[in-house]
Amino acid sequence: MTVVFCRVGSGVGGAFACLLFAAAAAAQNPAAPAGQPYAANQASGPQAAVNRQAPGQPYGPQPAGQQQNVSRQNFPQNGPAVAPQGQPTPHVLRAPLAPFQLTPPQEQYLNQVLEYWEFKSKGIERFRCKFTRWEYDPVFGPKDPFTAKTESLGSIMYSAPDKGLFKIEKVFHYTAPQGADQQPRYEERADSVGEHWVCDGASVFEYNHTQKKLVQYQLPPEMRGQAIANSPLPFIFGANAKQIKERFWMRVITPTDAKGEYWLEAYPKNQADAVNYQKIEIILDEKDYLPKAIQVFDPTYDVRRNPKRTAFMFEDRDVNWNVTLQKLNLFHKEFYEPAVPNGWKKEVQNYDQSPGQSAPPRTATNSRSPR
Repeated sequence: MTVVFCRVGSGVGGAFACLLFAAAAAAQNPAAPAGQPYAANQASGPQAAVNRQAPGQPYGPQPAGQQQNVSRQNFPQNGPAVAPQGQPTPHVLRAPLAPFQLTPPQEQYLNQVLEYWEFKSKGIERFRCKFTRWEYDPVFGPKDPFTAKTESLGSIMYSAPDKGLFKIEKVFHYTAPQGADQQPRYEERADSVGEHWVCDGASVFEYNHTQKKLVQYQLPPEMRGQAIANSPLPFIFGANAKQIKERFWMRVITPTDAKGEYWLEAYPKNQADAVNYQKIEIILDEKDYLPKAIQVFDPTYDVRRNPKRTAFMFEDRDVNWNVTLQKLNLFHKEFYEPAVPNGWKKEVQNYDQSPGQSAPPRTATNSRSPR
């Protein structure tokens, strides 16, 4: 399957990219990974969103903690139950280096997780979900690294093989307390409009509310269909195991107390991705093997000096639901070439894929993707 996009934002030279995925069919049905992956000792899965009127608690999935050493006796028969150990990724932007080395059992277990994820994803024809996005930026937002600058609500839709929609519907901004007896709040602002993208398979359409423009990025033939899977975040709906491992250093980092989840950590192998993020954390739900949360860490992320990151939690995930032909046509209509809103202009551009660049409109946050 191939899908959807978010915005990584203006901080990357105005680059854009679709958040899409393509899962290749497996030759035979792989077995589900045996045993519960094991790793980080601090995080315990996505935190529930707190009331917007009372911020201060961690929003969204929190960064995984430091990893523990575990003896080989903890390895399950079909793969390791321990996350790979290694040195953290350097905080200086440079050609990426391998941040860790996997043992053969760890590599085997990772392959099993990725291959089963790919197998479970390949049958998806239609997908829709709601999501919440939290942006953490202590420089331009609250100084507390666990208090989000913004909380956004949105939706994602997908139709195989190459149509998708990403839309931020509401954006709530952190507002500091005005007095000693008041609490901070998250408020919706009239002039705050979130990202909105539509991909019809041949073009990506961006709604630019600031400039009142509908920008159409025409995709070259080689980027239509499965080629757009090479986007900066090919994790939302699944992945091709081989392609992901070619693009990222991967390891399993599931905390010991995370039940029914598989946590993965991905470090970019090429500079084109490394300028957008230092790493990505993905939480797969054991029930449907789809991401229930994704966290993107800024290229210069540092847990103390720059804890900048963006977290997504995906809810109400619905796959291949039963629909009448009429309702199916209404669903597909979401991906038709959108009309130009009244008073807007339309701008058509060819997508210029420079060397090393992955895909069209770059994903997912108003600012650069954080760690």
